[in-house]
Amino acid sequence: MSPAVSRLSAVRRRLGMRLAAALLATAALLVAPTAALAGRSVPQGFFGMNWDQEVSYRTSLPTRAEQWGNMAAAGAEAVRTPVLWSKAQPNKHGAINWKGTDGLVTLAAEHGVELIPVVTQAPKWDRKYAKKPFSPPSNDAAYTRYLRKLVKHYGPKGSFWKHHPELPKLPVHSVQVWNEPSEYYQWSIPDGQDWGPGYGKLVRKSYKAIKDADPSVKVVLAGLPNTSPQYLDHLYKTGNIHGYFNVAAIHPYTAHKHGVLTLTKQFRAVMDKHGDKGKKLWVTELGLPASKGKTSDNGQLQTTDQGMADFLTESYNDLMQHRTSLKVNHVFFYTWASVYKGWIFKWTGLYVYNRHDGQDVFQEKPAYQAYVDVSRSGEGCTKTTTGACARR
Repeated sequence: MSPAVSRLSAVRRRLGMRLAAALLATAALLVAPTAALAGRSVPQGFFGMNWDQEVSYRTSLPTRAEQWGNMAAAGAEAVRTPVLWSKAQPNKHGAINWKGTDGLVTLAAEHGVELIPVVTQAPKWDRKYAKKPFSPPSNDAAYTRYLRKLVKHYGPKGSFWKHHPELPKLPVHSVQVWNEPSEYYQWSIPDGQDWGPGYGKLVRKSYKAIKDADPSVKVVLAGLPNTSPQYLDHLYKTGNIHGYFNVAAIHPYTAHKHGVLTLTKQFRAVMDKHGDKGKKLWVTELGLPASKGKTSDNGQLQTTDQGMADFLTESYNDLMQHRTSLKVNHVFFYTWASVYKGWIFKWTGLYVYNRHDGQDVFQEKPAYQAYVDVSRSGEGCTKTTTGACARR
């Protein structure tokens, strides 16, 4: 081989090595986003959060925007929040005021989270028992008309998105019909009256209304608390709900070790028994009040600040491990922030909320970091305030 040919071969080898290195670097860049998500073990939206109206109504818009960003950064990919029919339509013959709900939908879209509206509380003009704020509707058709309009406004084909092209389109894909109808303070009926038939009738009519507005939107049953498997069995038997919902929901409130998993397994068994093996199950409230020794309530359903953090970690890990067999794909912690005063369920927030010198103040509790850690382990990355993966 001549010196010239030798030099040419050496140049080619160097060029080949550089090209190979460049190709490897390019490949690394191309696969980096995938690698960052390789550790994900749960479906999108598995880690959810509740956002209560008490905090929502007390805070300023800049504060709400900041907190929704913080929820997204903490790992919450779905937010469940009450949508009060009474606020939207206080007058029977008046137009629906979408302003409050527009704000919630906007916050969800801006921060990349799925919004799950819980549509509850009839206005005074449609309460079966006029003096009860959480009376069942006197006319189910009025409630279902509102549901139909809500889906047509915010659903995948909703008019809201046509009027707000500047927003990322994150339509409402699921609507929860009422909250905890087995409890008097949520479904206020006379003593001795059975809640099952009335709520079941509302579910059947709501299903037809929502599917009429958009067949793709899921109908979620109200979350059932406490002795929830028995409540669900009762609802199947007295409410004729089979075939009239897409997702069942449980609120497994318990202080027993691994109690959330036990209740959720029992709830799943009831669904299977009644022919709904294929349907999803959501945990739309998961929590344990950190009120132990701080109120006059001496009940067992409470713990300490650290106990709430430990409960959160244990419960999420249990549900992640068994999510496939239980068909659980959403778990909403209750709640993001609460006032930590009075009733034990006001001691459930990852943050303590209060007003000080005219300012909104949020004080972090130990359960906040527990939520961040467990969501990161399931989602495989840290999050930004718009819900995107920042890094693994």
